[in-house]
Amino acid sequence: MSEFHGSGSLESFTLSRPSIGSWRHKKSNLYKETLLDVAQSLKINAVDFNAAADAVAAHQQTEEQRDVLLTADIGGTNCRFSLWQANTKVDVVYDEVFTKTYPTSQYKTFEDAFEALMAEPIYRANPPASAALACAGFVQDNTCDMTNLSWTIAGDDLTEKYGLRVAVLNDFEAAGYGITVISENDYVALNDVPAAPQGPRAVLGPGTGLGEAQLIWDDRFEGYKVYASEGAHSTFAPRGDIQRQLHAFVEQKFGYCEVEHLACGAGLVNIYNFLRTVNPSGRPQSQLQQERDPPSIGMAAMQEGDELCLETVDLMLTILGAEAGHMGIRLLASGGVYLTGGITPKFLDRIQETGDLLKTFMQPESRFHSLLKTLPLYAVTHERLGVLGTREYALRLLKTPDVTKGYYAVVEAARRGDLFKHGTV
Repeated sequence: MSEFHGSGSLESFTLSRPSIGSWRHKKSNLYKETLLDVAQSLKINAVDFNAAADAVAAHQQTEEQRDVLLTADIGGTNCRFSLWQANTKVDVVYDEVFTKTYPTSQYKTFEDAFEALMAEPIYRANPPASAALACAGFVQDNTCDMTNLSWTIAGDDLTEKYGLRVAVLNDFEAAGYGITVISENDYVALNDVPAAPQGPRAVLGPGTGLGEAQLIWDDRFEGYKVYASEGAHSTFAPRGDIQRQLHAFVEQKFGYCEVEHLACGAGLVNIYNFLRTVNPSGRPQSQLQQERDPPSIGMAAMQEGDELCLETVDLMLTILGAEAGHMGIRLLASGGVYLTGGITPKFLDRIQETGDLLKTFMQPESRFHSLLKTLPLYAVTHERLGVLGTREYALRLLKTPDVTKGYYAVVEAARRGDLFKHGTV
């Protein structure tokens, strides 16, 4: 066992504040290193001090445990807050005790909207211990500058100001965490092969746009960690003559052609408009003149059997299948590739009927076909995946020791002389 040697006392020791965001790791290196400096100043055995510090921090967590979670879905138009009571005694059971939508136009800042929530009687009666906020925008360092809104949402600042632990997630990152808790009833296996229990997972979500994320197992979290991606904005790689013509059509319109221009709701419109230019003499004049939006294309294809709209949907699905295969290869997604988003359930019957999406995912002509056919492919049908994900992440925060509070609890216990009161040494 290591012994510390040196001079000094706790009273003369200068404490540096650990990062508020450091609670993301169960064993924060900064937390440990700083506390070991305290141990050195007290000439306490390192191993004994570690055990005592963990016990004090755990006791602090138990003393302050509140099983109420806050989730939020924040878009350009609305901010929807929900409060959840989580029963964590055996299996986790959730009860949604409150939900309300706040129009973002009525609040200058996110803090203004949050304080409106805090003024609700049910919030005051059930103050949450942790919160996960799904935001439509790029997230870095637990902060999001909203894409279509002049709000900056800084999780660490919210933690410091309001006293609850806040995680800011990209909206598709939240959907990725939702994948970790869905049941077998929430998806359909398209390539039904065994998934590696802790293997990497890839997620694609065609909706208005195309979201992408990767899930990597992390022993520190005892679960998957989600890494959001902007891969949908990578350049589209066409296969075959029709797709090469489509690429040229979109490139002429936008100056370039990315995957999201095609494999999503907006992509349906681009493909539909392109197909109207292909063999126009062989199509009814009514089709060539009719402008459509994504919902009308989907409805005409799936409910009316409109030939041009079915062609549009089929081409979009083949492009989506190819991109799913690309993600599977890049990530070696032995844990599975998951198709989510609002479009997937709507076109599931067509996906299963034609098999074209699965074929382009497998890419039989590729020398990597032997790898691709071993990767599970799933179509997710759960419609509130983002809610599941934010709730799951908020629960992780609830269960993870708050090392910021734990740090000060250990220091105060050392000052009082009862550092080993809750320990095993």
